[in-house]
Amino acid sequence: MFATSNVIDISHLFDDTSLYRITFGVLQYATVTRLGISSSVNKAYQKMKAPTEDDLTAVKRILRYLSGTLGYGLQFRRATSLHLQAYSDADWTGDYLDKRSTSGMVFLFGPNLISWCSGKQNTTLRSSNKYEYRALENVISELL
Repeated sequence: MFATSNVIDISHLFDDTSLYRITFGVLQYATVTRLGISSSVNKAYQKMKAPTEDDLTAVKRILRYLSGTLGYGLQFRRATSLHLQAYSDADWTGDYLDKRSTSGMVFLFGPNLISWCSGKQNTTLRSSNKYEYRALENVISELL
């Protein structure tokens, strides 16, 4: 979705960076209830310093996705049971540029989401199982 080159092509820089920043602010606010766009919004943030026309096109694509899925989002329901649940997952070298894995965790209290996080792991490992164990270790640490 976003250009992955570390070299900035000056000829394609977006002139109105304030428009890009305002649009990014709207997207950042939307991530509170629309968790599925957080990764794309993170990529948009990484382009904040020098956005290109392609970056603005990608941000507009996220906005079109949001307008087409207005009925989606977090819903809170009355809890019939108050069980604390935690889930974790990790991919193996999901970012092909730096070969780092992304892991995430979700915490539920009854049927309701109370906390979540996602991010790149600090180390590079040789096995996908080790990434999964590292993600599980992070969930247990957060629970404790």
